[in-house]
Amino acid sequence: MPIEIRELVIKVKVEENTQKKNEALDMDAIKKTMAMMCKKEVKKQLDKIKER
Repeated sequence: MPIEIRELVIKVKVEENTQKKNEALDMDAIKKTMAMMCKKEVKKQLDKIKER
């Protein structure tokens, strides 16, 4: 049985940068976090299916 995830919530915090400092985004950390969140959601959905 396929699992369908219909909702993706992305939360961000926007702040005014008072310092003139260019920080590079850590794309590896962002990718790992997104993958971890997706895995949690898939496991949650699988648990729901098993409960039925």
